Amino acid sequence: MSDPHVADKELHVRIWLEGTPFDYVTTAVVLHNLLLDWKRKRWCAIEVVSTDRPVRGKLPRLPCERLFSGP
Repeated sequence: MSDPHVADKELHVRIWLEGTPFDYVTTAVVLHNLLLDWKRKRWCAIEVVSTDRPVRGKLPRLPCERLFSGP
């Protein structure tokens, strides 16, 4: 992610665990790294709710987000 404006963009992400959706907000960089990790072992379903509109309402941050923020 070389474009800093895209990297800082906040995204609405829905993670499905055993049929239960969990909605979070995170950055594009974190989502990219999370998806790379997810590809190694698919432990849930991940859905990006919208990429063209700002996140609406107050969603919690992705738990342990800093683990996927990169070096």
